Amino acid sequence: MMAETNNPAEPTFLRKLVIPLIAGSLTGVLSSVAVLTYMDGALGDALTPSRMIAAVVGALYLMIAIGVGVGAASPALGEKYLNMEDAEEIREQRFSLINSGASMALWGAALIALAIAAPVGPLATEIALGFALVAVGIGTWCGWRSYKASDELLVAVNLEASALSLFAVFVALGGWATAAHLELTTGPKPLDVLTAFYVLSLLMAFVAVGRRGMLKIK
Repeated sequence: MMAETNNPAEPTFLRKLVIPLIAGSLTGVLSSVAVLTYMDGALGDALTPSRMIAAVVGALYLMIAIGVGVGAASPALGEKYLNMEDAEEIREQRFSLINSGASMALWGAALIALAIAAPVGPLATEIALGFALVAVGIGTWCGWRSYKASDELLVAVNLEASALSLFAVFVALGGWATAAHLELTTGPKPLDVLTAFYVLSLLMAFVAVGRRGMLKIK
């Protein structure tokens, strides 16, 4: 009779990757549906792909921020899904995590405000502009506080992610602009350019984290 062997990696894999992935996917889908339903009612026939994509990306930033913020505020809960060692590590990084989550929430809200702005959206141009400027400004300040509170590893990851983002923006938007200049395709709309910054920055952050081996299940 073969003796049973315990494999502690299995519950950790389920707890830190599979369950958060499923929950995050469902939350993302539901939030996207809610945003698009609202925009369809508010904008109707004026709902453009540029505005739709920008709003969904903004909602994604908000969902990530909520997840990080809840996990940081409640380390006992956060250790169940955040890819960190334990609740103690979350407590040590709480200040940085909360500020990082706040910056993402504000940046996401700013993009959503621009997506529903006049002339076709319900939000007046002046209000959308003022809100976006304030939200991005405060969000940048929170991001700087998070950066200053980071350890050497996270500082290096931030710098690497910034460099990768610049390269990705140059390739993606530069390539798109080149193709549009040669009349091979239509050029990006202003909101497309802004959304591209959001998307590429987020993707390159994951790339930088992955290159450092920080996406491994702990």
